[in-house]
Amino acid sequence: MKRRTYLTTATVTAAIGIAGCTGDSIPIDGETDLDEETEDGDADGDDTGDSAGEANDTDGGDNETEAETETNDSDDFDEETEEEETNETAEANETEEAEEANDTNQTEEDGNETNETEETTAPGQPERGATFDDFEDLDAWEVVAGTLEADADRASTGSQSARLTASESEDRVRIRRELSDPINVEELVPGLALSTSSSASPIIQLYDEDGNYLQFQQYIHEGRPFIRHDFGHTQISGEPDLSAITEIQIGYWTGEGYAGEIWVDDLHFTGRIEDGRVMIQFQGGYESDYTHAFPIMEDHGLTATTFVATARIRDHEEVTGSRMTEDQLSELVDAGWSLGTVGTRGRHLNRVEGDEVESHILDPLEWFDEHGYEDAQYFGFPGGWYTEEMYDLVAENYDIAWGGRHRCQGMATNPYNLTRISGHEGQRNLDAEEMIGALDWAADHGGLTTIVFYEMDEGDAAALEETAAHLAELVSAGDLELITPREIADDYVL
Repeated sequence: MKRRTYLTTATVTAAIGIAGCTGDSIPIDGETDLDEETEDGDADGDDTGDSAGEANDTDGGDNETEAETETNDSDDFDEETEEEETNETAEANETEEAEEANDTNQTEEDGNETNETEETTAPGQPERGATFDDFEDLDAWEVVAGTLEADADRASTGSQSARLTASESEDRVRIRRELSDPINVEELVPGLALSTSSSASPIIQLYDEDGNYLQFQQYIHEGRPFIRHDFGHTQISGEPDLSAITEIQIGYWTGEGYAGEIWVDDLHFTGRIEDGRVMIQFQGGYESDYTHAFPIMEDHGLTATTFVATARIRDHEEVTGSRMTEDQLSELVDAGWSLGTVGTRGRHLNRVEGDEVESHILDPLEWFDEHGYEDAQYFGFPGGWYTEEMYDLVAENYDIAWGGRHRCQGMATNPYNLTRISGHEGQRNLDAEEMIGALDWAADHGGLTTIVFYEMDEGDAAALEETAAHLAELVSAGDLELITPREIADDYVL
């Protein structure tokens, strides 16, 4: 648990998450992160985030599946209201408590231990959490499509990165590296440090000598810091021999008629989570968390996490607004729900005035302490938008954070860029079929999956009811485990 310092009071947000990977029924970067500042304070506009479809694409006889990503955050709404502004607390009673961490054996019990791998890793084999290729020598990589060049002006580790460029005529870029000796990835998942000039959804494919492969994918916005992204398993071709991977391919498809470029660095591997772990996350602290989600989850013996905008929590029922009251939030916590935040007001951080960013990120910690929620040290980047300064501020003061936008991942080498999925363009929340598909993929393939809800209507409640019933069955059968942010921070971070 971090020892932290902060300035003032702020935001609370609700969340539900799943540990696992989603199947192809869910848009690859299907997360709609709402900007929670609108003139009327309610969700009266469409929440449009990102959507992705898949396309089959063949180069040189290889079966290659990449994702076309279409991004539109322009319709995210602002929820600034005079009524909700009255909820902003100005008290600053700073409380610091030391917590004991007594679950050091949890990881071994789950079969997800990763700390002793270095002692047994054979020479030339990937080590969990360590850099496998720093792209200092690009001669090992062959260009399949697009162009590859070193860029000494942009790097995550070492002196340079690899710049991959796709022209409008090619629509894609792809490189591959044949390994001198096969590597064993039976217990591993790959990842990359990424930077891009436009939103992209790059892939990593791991091939055996017969051309069978596993595909992993991640989504990245333009303008993000050059940091690690832990990829999620999204596709299998054939029956790859994971004990003898002979080739690695990296690429992305820009879409027909579009050019694009992406910088990659720090190819690494992390531990595979063999058994699916799921977290359900409600974001925004909406009253529908209490009126719709809470009774449904409780009926099925399930709990969730709510990520709240602390300045929008109402101090009593007489205050109008679409967010929960303090009493409603307290009831959720008493029932076993976890708390996190999306900042004081839940705004996309790129839309917060520069001199307000620090208080927007840090004030919720003080609010949590004031109200007795000292363990609520989890942050969700609204919309996945942040600069390096914002990212560092969160990393210095919170235990974990969600900023990635994909269906699943393995153990976290970057605990401040955890991945999540939610509704997509034209659809605020996922439907039952999409969520059940995600649960089944997690049950079959393992991994860590987080599913996010925003404000719910009756249709969303019906979808959650169907999903919760299915989740309860999978949990009861031992096929999935529902976990909390604290368990992720303690047991699923390298």
